[in-house]
Amino acid sequence: MQVRESIARRPRSRVAYATQIPMRIGDLCQRGKHLCQGDWDINTALLLAEDAEALASTCHLLGNAKAASRLEDFAECLWGLLDPPRLPDAEALADIQRHLAKLGGADSPAAAGPAHTTEDTSLFGYAAAEANGFPLLVRPPAEYWQRFSTLAPPRRSAADAAAPSPPESLAAAAPPATDLAPASSPAPAKATPPPPPPAPSPAPAAAAVAAASPPSTDIVPERAHRRACHMSDGGTMAAEIDLQLRAQGYELDLPDSVDELKDLLSRSTPALVVLDGIYEEAIEEVGALVKAARARADQRVLLIALSEQKTDLAARLRAMRAGCDAFIVQPANADEVLGRLRELSAAENADPFRIMIVEDDRSQALFAESILRKNGMQALAVNEASAVLDKLDEFKPDLILMDLNMPVCDGMELTALIREREAYLSTPIVFLSGEGDTDKHFEALSAGGDDFLTKPIAPRHLITAVTSRVRRARLLERKRKPAIREAAKGVHDSAQLARRLTEMLAMEDAATRDGGLMFIELVRAGSLRDSIGRSEFRQLMDRLTALISERIGANDLLARSGDSSYLLLNPDRSVEALREQAERLRQAVATTPFGTARAPRSLGVVIGICPFAVAAGDAKAMIDAAERAQLEAAAPDGSGVVVVEASVDEGAQGAVVEAIRVALDKSSFRVVFQPIVSLHGEEEEQFQALLRLPTDGERVYAASELVPAAEGAGLIVEVDRWMLDSCLGTIAAHLRDGRNLRLFVSQSARSVRDPGLVEWMRAALESHRVPASHMSLEMRMLDAAEALPEYAAFAMAMKELGVGLTLSGLEAGAQGTAMLLNLPVDYVKLAPRYTSDADENLRSELRELVKLCHDSGRRVIAPRVEEARVAASLWASGIDLIQGNFVQQATRETNYDFQTSSG
Repeated sequence: MQVRESIARRPRSRVAYATQIPMRIGDLCQRGKHLCQGDWDINTALLLAEDAEALASTCHLLGNAKAASRLEDFAECLWGLLDPPRLPDAEALADIQRHLAKLGGADSPAAAGPAHTTEDTSLFGYAAAEANGFPLLVRPPAEYWQRFSTLAPPRRSAADAAAPSPPESLAAAAPPATDLAPASSPAPAKATPPPPPPAPSPAPAAAAVAAASPPSTDIVPERAHRRACHMSDGGTMAAEIDLQLRAQGYELDLPDSVDELKDLLSRSTPALVVLDGIYEEAIEEVGALVKAARARADQRVLLIALSEQKTDLAARLRAMRAGCDAFIVQPANADEVLGRLRELSAAENADPFRIMIVEDDRSQALFAESILRKNGMQALAVNEASAVLDKLDEFKPDLILMDLNMPVCDGMELTALIREREAYLSTPIVFLSGEGDTDKHFEALSAGGDDFLTKPIAPRHLITAVTSRVRRARLLERKRKPAIREAAKGVHDSAQLARRLTEMLAMEDAATRDGGLMFIELVRAGSLRDSIGRSEFRQLMDRLTALISERIGANDLLARSGDSSYLLLNPDRSVEALREQAERLRQAVATTPFGTARAPRSLGVVIGICPFAVAAGDAKAMIDAAERAQLEAAAPDGSGVVVVEASVDEGAQGAVVEAIRVALDKSSFRVVFQPIVSLHGEEEEQFQALLRLPTDGERVYAASELVPAAEGAGLIVEVDRWMLDSCLGTIAAHLRDGRNLRLFVSQSARSVRDPGLVEWMRAALESHRVPASHMSLEMRMLDAAEALPEYAAFAMAMKELGVGLTLSGLEAGAQGTAMLLNLPVDYVKLAPRYTSDADENLRSELRELVKLCHDSGRRVIAPRVEEARVAASLWASGIDLIQGNFVQQATRETNYDFQTSSG
C-alpha cells in the first residue's frame, strides 16, 4: 500500500515506472525465447518466473491490469514446470511460446501504459534518478577512488603504519561524479574520460604501488575480521550457520532483540546481518537499521532473511523493500544459507565489470567509456566493427554496448556474428542507439540483442542497465559451475571442513586421538592488498593456496577462512609431527618467489595449532584456540608457530560435572547409534552406542568431554551403568518388534575394575529379559595393558554371563599379541592409524595383524572410516566390518538398511 500511495503522489515516478515497462517486458520475452530455443535450464526458468511476478506486481500498482494478467499467466506457466521440477515436452514449450507471443506482440498492453501527463523528463529523455526515486544499483569497490586520491587516502591500521605510501604521482584522479552530461557535439564539454592506462597493465596505479613498496615479511599479521550479526532462534541449524560463518572468518555477534541489534549497529558496522524466521515480522525495522548502517559506512552490509514457512509474493516484497539481499524460504540446511552468502560475496568481491563499447562515433564512445570507468568498471571502446571479433577473446567482456547504425557492418549483423561463437551465446548485448524506429528495435532484439537503450540516456540509467544485466549474467554463470572447491586442487569449502571437524570431535576418542587443527595466516595481508589491489591480491592468494595444497598429506583437509587465512585439519599426526609440518610450510612459503621478475615479492605465514588432545570438544572453541595460538605466533617475540598447550578451565570443567549430575538425576543423557557394517555380505544389525548430553542451550556434550569430567568427579561408574541400562532397554524394545540388535558399548577402566559390575549386569539382563549375546562391552587396549590380570578376570566373568567383548585400539606387536592371548574377546577394533592413508609397510603390517586375529577366531572392525578409497583398501586387507561417517553419521535412530549395504 505504501508503494501505491508513493507512486500516486509523485507523477515523475509514474512516468519512470511506465516508461520502463515495455523495455522490461521485451527483456523477459527475449530471455524466454533463449530458454525455449536452447537447452532447458531450471535456474534460468526460476529467475524468469520470479522476474515476471515482480513485474506483474509493478503493473498492478500502475493500474495496467491487462499487462499484469499476462505476466502472471506467463509466470504460472513456468511454475508448472518448476514445482515439482520437470523437463518441458513439446506441448509445454509451445504453451510458453504462446504466452511470450501475447507479451511481446504488437498488441501487447505494455506498449500502452497508463495515461499520464506529458512533462519535462530531463535532458536525456527520462526522469532523473533524484525524481523517480530509483536507487543506484551499483557501487565501486570499497575505497576504490581513495586509492588514487591524496584528498582521501585509504585508512590504515596500526600494523600498517610503517608501510610506505603510494607515490604522489599516482593520486591525480578526482573522485567520481554521479552524473555526466552527454556528448551533444563532437567533443563533450564537461565529460572527459580519464587518461587511458599504459599497456599492457590494466591497473597501472596498482602495479606502480606494488613496485614501489614491496611489503615486509616481518611477522606482523593483519587479520581484518569481518563481523556478522545473527539474530537466531538458537536451534540446531542456527548453531551450524554460526559455526560455518566462524570457519569463513567472521566474528559473530548474537543479538537477542531488535534493540540489541540497533545498539550493535550504532557502535560498529558488520559485513553481514542474518535474520532467522522467528524475527520475520521485524524485517522492516531491521531493514531500516541496516540501511542506516549502510549509509554511515563505506562498506556494503549484506542482509539475509530466512523464513520458516512457505511465503507468498507479499512476504517476498516486504523483504525486498526492507533491503534484503537474499530471502531464503525454508532452508533445508546451513549449506543452503552459506551457499547463498558465497554467491553474494563473490558478486561483491568479483573483478570489475568488463564492458565493450562498439561505437563508430568517437565522441559518443568516449562519453559512455568515461561514465563506466568512473563507476569502477573496465571499459574498452572499439570504433570499427571489423575489429570487434578479434578484441572479444582478448578483452572477454561481461557485456557489450552495441551501436545500431555503423558503416561496413551494422550492429544487427555484428550481433549475429558474435552469437555464432559458443563462448558468447549468453553474453548480454545491449543496443545503445538514437534510432527512433521501433521496428528496428525489435529487429535488433531478434538478431540476438538483450535490450535496446535509446540515446540520449542519463548516466545513472546507463549504469543501472549495465550493472543489473552483468550481475545477473555472472550469477547464472556461477550457478552453472557450482564452486564446490576453489580453483586450486585439493582446497575444500570451509563449511565442509567445519562439518568434518564437528564429526571428529563427536567421536568417543576425540580427546585421546592424534591430529589437530592449524590456523594459517598471511602476514601483513591488509597492507599488501591495499598496495597491489584486489585483483592482483586474489591471484597471489591463488598461488599461495596452490603451494600449500601441494605440501599437505592425503588425509589433510585445507580450506580458506576469510581473505588471507586458511584452516588445515589433520586426523592422524602427533603434536610434534604437526609442528614439523607447520615449520616446513613456513619455510616453503618464505623461500618461494612470488610476484614477477620485474617486481619480485616474498611472503610469510604464521601458524597456530590446536591438537585434538587439548580441544574443548566444540568446533568453534577449537578454531578460536588455533587462531589465538596464531596471534601469539605473530607477536613481535613470537616464533611463527605456536601449539596450544593443555590447560584446565576449572569453570568449564565444573559446568560439565554439574550437567552430568543433573543428567544422572533426571536421566537426561542421550544415546546415538552408528552402524557397524560387514564388508562380506552379512546382514547383522549392530551399532556402536555413543553417549551425548544436550544442554538447555545449543551445546551438546560428546563422550570425549563427558568421560574425563565424570572420571575426575568420581561419577564415571554411574554414567557407565546408565549407558548400559539404556542400551539394554533399546535392545529389549527391538526384540519386542522382532528385530535382533547387537550394541557395542564402551566401558571405562574404573567400571571394569568395579567388583560390583558383574552382579549388576546379571540383574540388568534378567530385568530387561535380554540375551547377553546382544551386548558387546568394549575395552581399550591401553587400559587393559596397565591392569591385565584385572581385565582378564572381568572378561572371564562376563563371558560366563554370555556377554560379548570387544578390544579397541589394537596394534601389532608384542603387547597386542599378549592382549589376544589373555583376553577372550569376540571382536577387535583396530587403532585409528590403520584407517589412514597408509604406506605399503603399514598395509603389510595390517594384513598380518588381521591374519593373527582371524587365526584366533576374532572378527576385525575398522573404525573412523571416512572415505570410499579407505573402505576399499580395508576390504582388500581382509577387514570384516567397518564403522565411521563413510557408512553413516551417528543418529538417534537405529533404522540403517543393512540389507542394502550388504548387497
